[in-house]
Amino acid sequence: MPTIIIISVISITAALLFYTVAVWWNWHTKRLEVRHLVLFWLGLATDILGTAMMSSSVEKVTYDLHTISGYTALVLMVAVTLSGSYALFQRSERVLTSFHKFGIPIWFVWVTSWITGVVLGIQKF
Repeated sequence: MPTIIIISVISITAALLFYTVAVWWNWHTKRLEVRHLVLFWLGLATDILGTAMMSSSVEKVTYDLHTISGYTALVLMVAVTLSGSYALFQRSERVLTSFHKFGIPIWFVWVTSWITGVVLGIQKF
């Protein structure tokens, strides 16, 4: 397996861990806090890194379920992380206390993409 794929898999798996802890910890506390947002940003950074590395390792991008759900989930995670950052900066209690309701469905979309990537990846190697 090429080194770039190994590093990108580690990066995407780190994103899974960061996003998972951020989303479910936020759900547990029912209020977005700085520590949750730090995990969202770490997830986003490792997600973008892993996605960019995987994209650079193929000659042509195939738009299948994994690719479409992956890019959709990445855009949604960007949106949720930016909106959470803005809400925290503005100290918007209404958004901070309802943020957990938006994070979970987006996390499910992201995990679906991760699972399809694992299935496709196992088939290739």
